[in-house]
Amino acid sequence: MADQTDVLIQQWLSRWEQIRHSENQRATITNMILVLTAAGLGFIAQKGFQPEMLIVSGVLILVGIFGVLMSAKYYERFRLHLREAGAIRQKLDERYPELEITRLVTTAYDEQSQEFPYLTKLPLYGLWVSLHFGVFAVGALLTVLILAT
Repeated sequence: MADQTDVLIQQWLSRWEQIRHSENQRATITNMILVLTAAGLGFIAQKGFQPEMLIVSGVLILVGIFGVLMSAKYYERFRLHLREAGAIRQKLDERYPELEITRLVTTAYDEQSQEFPYLTKLPLYGLWVSLHFGVFAVGALLTVLILAT
């Protein structure tokens, strides 16, 4: 029985390691995208709205689209591993009902929701997607401005 519990705990920990890994990858890629965006904006600011800068604004559009898709994909992976961890936690709760694991988690979530009623409803992935959509929008706006001059 203890061996099975150890397996469940190791699997649960593995899911959380995967969640952390996905979040770290998302953060790293986002940082690279923001550095590329800053460099592109600086380059356009230095050179002006010249037709040659369409390449830079086009890259910003592509990088923004990539960032949106990448953020959505990492969120999908996050949700998968979170579901797996929840299923394993449920199995542990069934095995050790006296620990009241699900009740403890639910109580913590309820308290958090009461303390931060608006923030708990704001999806974090939506902020990440919005950031990358902003990069896309800046690239599109710059493209319009370059074409207008």
